[in-house]
Amino acid sequence: MVNYCFKWNYADGTPGEPLTEAEARVKDGAGEEYTAIMPPRPGAKSPTLVTPVWKTGVVVVTFQDDAGRKSTEYTFMKKTDESLFLVRANMWNYPSDEPGLRLSDSSSSETVDYREDGYVKRVVKNKAENFRETVEYNDVPVHANWEPIPSFGDYRSIARFERDERVTNRIP
Repeated sequence: MVNYCFKWNYADGTPGEPLTEAEARVKDGAGEEYTAIMPPRPGAKSPTLVTPVWKTGVVVVTFQDDAGRKSTEYTFMKKTDESLFLVRANMWNYPSDEPGLRLSDSSSSETVDYREDGYVKRVVKNKAENFRETVEYNDVPVHANWEPIPSFGDYRSIARFERDERVTNRIP
């Protein structure tokens, strides 16, 4: 089951402003931001969040750790009328299991930027060790970065953590 809200409250692990399906559908049609609250992925306790903002052509998929903090976030950009492309993946690690820690409290982070031509830039930062590494790659296969634009309420494919698995939006 999918629920909806406007903005997710990470401090409390709750929807900021709950929306009905009808209210979210209106926002979707107008290209305005809303968040679809998906059930937790297998083995996880916290929901997966899908936030489309069609006016800007961006969809953000947020995976939370068991403490309800952002742990991985995928940013997709609309490339055609039918498709999105995963342009960025962010990952954060925290120094403890304490709920409510902010991204600025993370002990390390990794950002991976993707281009359609196979160029990939990976930046790893570790605050504890005062370490930063940037690596660039060419000719990386990016076929798994393409995603069909989901119809309203049908977020199963875009909300998958493992990007190399092909899943249709259709629920069996």
